[in-house]
Amino acid sequence: MNQSFDLSVILTAHDETLVSGPTLQAADASISCAEAAGISVERIIALDAATAATRAWFSNSTCNPWRRVELNEGDLGMARNTIIPQTAGRHIAFLDADDLFSENWLREGMRAAQCAEEKGEQAIVHPEINWLFDGTSSVVANLDQNDPLFTPYYFYTMNPYDSLCISPRVAHENVPYSKRDIPKGLSFQDWQFAIETMASGWDHICARDTVIFKRRRDASLVTQSQARRSVVRQLHPMAIDRVGALAKAAGLKTPALSQSPNAREEQVSRNSVPHYGATFDDHIARAKMSVRRVGFRDRAKYSIIKEHFDYGFYLAKYQDIAALEKFDPVAHYIRAGWKEGRDPAPWFSTRGYLARYEEVSDSGINPFFHYLKKGRRAGFIPQPVREFNTLAECLGTTEADAFALWDAKYKDLRHRLEKGILGRQVRLAGQHEPLIELGWIQSFQIKIPPFHSNEVAFRTAAIWRLNCAANHRRARYVICTNRARFGSAPRAEGNIARALSERFGSENVLVVTTDKKGSMPLGKLPSGVRVVDFAKLTPNLKYATRLRVLVEYLRALQPEAVFNVNSRALWDAMPYYGDALVDSAKLYACFFCNEQTQTGHWTGYPLKRLYRSFEQLTGAITDSQALAEDLQRRYRIAPNDKKRLRVLPNPVDPSIPVTSYPPRNARHRPTVFWAGRFDPQKRVDLVFALARALPDLDFRLWGKPVISAPATIPPLPNNLSLEGAYERFHELPLKSADIWLYTSAWDGVPSQLLEVAMTGIPIVGSDVGGTTEVLRKGLAKSLSETNTIQDWVDAIREILVDLDTARKRAVQLRDKLVMERSKNAHAKVLFELLDLPGR
Repeated sequence: MNQSFDLSVILTAHDETLVSGPTLQAADASISCAEAAGISVERIIALDAATAATRAWFSNSTCNPWRRVELNEGDLGMARNTIIPQTAGRHIAFLDADDLFSENWLREGMRAAQCAEEKGEQAIVHPEINWLFDGTSSVVANLDQNDPLFTPYYFYTMNPYDSLCISPRVAHENVPYSKRDIPKGLSFQDWQFAIETMASGWDHICARDTVIFKRRRDASLVTQSQARRSVVRQLHPMAIDRVGALAKAAGLKTPALSQSPNAREEQVSRNSVPHYGATFDDHIARAKMSVRRVGFRDRAKYSIIKEHFDYGFYLAKYQDIAALEKFDPVAHYIRAGWKEGRDPAPWFSTRGYLARYEEVSDSGINPFFHYLKKGRRAGFIPQPVREFNTLAECLGTTEADAFALWDAKYKDLRHRLEKGILGRQVRLAGQHEPLIELGWIQSFQIKIPPFHSNEVAFRTAAIWRLNCAANHRRARYVICTNRARFGSAPRAEGNIARALSERFGSENVLVVTTDKKGSMPLGKLPSGVRVVDFAKLTPNLKYATRLRVLVEYLRALQPEAVFNVNSRALWDAMPYYGDALVDSAKLYACFFCNEQTQTGHWTGYPLKRLYRSFEQLTGAITDSQALAEDLQRRYRIAPNDKKRLRVLPNPVDPSIPVTSYPPRNARHRPTVFWAGRFDPQKRVDLVFALARALPDLDFRLWGKPVISAPATIPPLPNNLSLEGAYERFHELPLKSADIWLYTSAWDGVPSQLLEVAMTGIPIVGSDVGGTTEVLRKGLAKSLSETNTIQDWVDAIREILVDLDTARKRAVQLRDKLVMERSKNAHAKVLFELLDLPGR
């Protein structure tokens, strides 16, 4: 088709009817404004899988200037791709059937686009403001991508650019929209378009004084995607080592603290009544006149705070205060507002200041007064949102410069909204749709990325810290575990990390501790494996947000495979984001054992998670044959799927030496060692009972409560001592041990038993789960849950009667496990799992 128009405006509709009336009125007004400036415009209505009511409504005569095209894509992105070849414009402007253009949008957007073309630049133009209305209200600033406040890390959190932009036709031809994949939770096509075009060299710029009015209905695509917790597809430009390249600003630019308005804007500014209207302006004036007497000690505070207090902001943000007449907001802030966490101005976060400067919080002084009186001179930064310092670091600048940039941007936008052309455009749109003007209250709280809001700041700061913790490098394999567990034994995560490091290099392996913060003990992981303390680096996030940030972080790392080793956060993310993760990486999960509740009933990850996630997992890994057989039997796993349920036998460490015997003399009392958590699983009560039943033996216990609340320790028998927790197994005084006692009520194949089995110390342990895969018959003593205290006593006495024989059998057990549980055997199974095709 010959391109005979400067611009094609494409209105897309699916199920809209009456709501499109204001949309068309605003669109026609914007088109007329553009045509008056000499811009030729083609009008197209794309009816995609439209309902009968929608087709009928758009058939009325008022739509005659628009060419109607029927599509059957049922997908907004695909509909846009399909309609573009049927247009005749060199530029494309999309419009959703329930949104509105500002009157000057098409004219100013085209001028910006044409100006870029004249300079030989590839540019996609956005409005300066997104004005959300109806279901929610918000005023959001858009930034040029070369603005010093722009950061590509914001893409991990929100889309800084809406799809209602003006783009050269070739941009859509070179970067078509992707198809939504609703079952996998992959959506936000406009978000993806912004990333991919920027990565392809297109500049994203803004047209001054223009607005897109975005209606938020109960069932809009955005709200539906958010409700489904959808995410953008994993994209190479968003990889942890590439995202920074999306930013084109080369260092900090000098902020334009003031911009001279053009003559037309000067004329508008002389209007004494702000664009938000006389009613609210009068309310602000009355609040300023309502001076309440304050106590003697607060008079100095009052005069200083009043000078900098933003009455309009305070009344707009706090509607309970706005509802009161003859009420002094300044006195309220001094008396109670700051204690309630209220903010006196858009540039000062009361809670943020107190959180940042603990000495102010500890002093009990009014934080705003402190800043004005002392903090400003001392270089303290008034934060419009929390995490301001981290976001400044993300921007590559100082807090002071970041604040100057934000402050200049806010003041300029607010002035132009209240007195300039920008605000006039809002009022004109309000003539088409009065609901728009309900958003004037939000204009006092303009959201400027990346300082959008506390919640968004928390997310953006968290992903920045996480990327820094990984040294901005990808990881071929990621292991998610719940916490950095005490002791230096490798355990499952360490053994997997070792095998992967030996084959692929430790620089390609990363461990993420997701649930509880803490340092990883030395020796647990191979040297060079990166460890990211996710729990520590995401302190301010709500739990649901933490799950999303975890998923975004994993996808930024762009691994080939992700292993879940008891990560509660990753398990909780799976129902919402599992399919999206599977779309980009193989997922493996480790299962160790079920657990008992306090009422004695069974629960645990194998019972609660396997059946939910099996179709998402490339491999389900157990550490014991007993659990694998139980799961196969319980869930009747099909023969073809059994290869995805594998036993990965943790290797033993043959470098642990066989310990020497304790001294044999009349003064030596036989000594029993025990170690573990003091919680119901580990049966500390049984150990105490055995100590009382064996008063001629000494019992030495190592451990502490680490899962549930600290257990109540009963009175200690005289022959039992608590030794505290140990860091490394070899630090224990093993030469003093005659017997090792293991009393767990449920378990897989415990790492501790594998360590003890290397020492040649005779073991008496419980027969639960996979423990008998270590406690071999004839080489160790194992007792079931049906055995009595006396049975345990007899087993211990039997060993002590003939310690030499018991020691020989313990060494035989060591030899057997060294042969069966080698590192090579473990690696062989692991790499067979990695060779399985993804889901």
